[in-house]
Amino acid sequence: MTHYNKISLTHFVATVCKIIGIEKPQGADTSMDWVCDVMEDMCKEGYDRVLIHNPDAMGMFLYEEFPDMFEPVLKHTQLTVPFRTVMPSVTPVCFATMFTGVLPEVHGIQAYEKPVLTVDTFFDALVRAGKKVAIVATIHSSMSKIFDKGNFDIFIEDTEANVVEKAQELIIEDQYDVLCVYTIGYDKREHYSGPHTPLGIATAYRECGIFDQLVSVVKRNWKNHNTLITFSPDHGCHEEEGISTKGVPVHGKHGSDRTVDINILHYFGVARRTK
Repeated sequence: MTHYNKISLTHFVATVCKIIGIEKPQGADTSMDWVCDVMEDMCKEGYDRVLIHNPDAMGMFLYEEFPDMFEPVLKHTQLTVPFRTVMPSVTPVCFATMFTGVLPEVHGIQAYEKPVLTVDTFFDALVRAGKKVAIVATIHSSMSKIFDKGNFDIFIEDTEANVVEKAQELIIEDQYDVLCVYTIGYDKREHYSGPHTPLGIATAYRECGIFDQLVSVVKRNWKNHNTLITFSPDHGCHEEEGISTKGVPVHGKHGSDRTVDINILHYFGVARRTK
């Protein structure tokens, strides 16, 4: 019997917006008020900063099989939410839903394509609310392309290591209210090596370590702010042999309605101000 998580990913963006006190994107699904209540209880002063780490392809199955992998995430977060992502479970489709709050047939990305979204997004809502926003992502990635309407800053780096370095620089500079950091390491590795190979699992561990690294920099440098932090993947993945669009053999895929592709966990936490 197939067990999909019951909470649609369409609820993510309205939930984050309510927690930080801004209007959700037009047309977005409702907020999860129970999540908002928990996070508001965790920080009654309210939140004036947001750090969202978007690690690609980190499905719920990784937590089920390697719970210790997530210790660097759990030590900074207080709430775990089981989401059901959308079909097809590929990166641009899933991130479009995550940050618009609408289904693929509404936001318009229904395949592995990367057009700039024409519907209202989280980033549009943040700009309207007067927030200074930045995305840090790898070159050619969905996160670097589909939200690029020219109304906020996108920093595009050639490697994941450079993404992490740039994100840390921006945190230290403390000029942005909301920072989204996209990392692609596990997704690249699972495609070419497989989700469960030693190299694949080692890369997944590293993704959780990146979150720890970013939040630790936040706690050292955003001491005057209350920061909402989330570890928010887009989809999972599964083992499958095939050939990539570049003609290279692959051992891992996603895009199906398998639970390992669809079921994901998001982790919510607070880094409280200390000054």
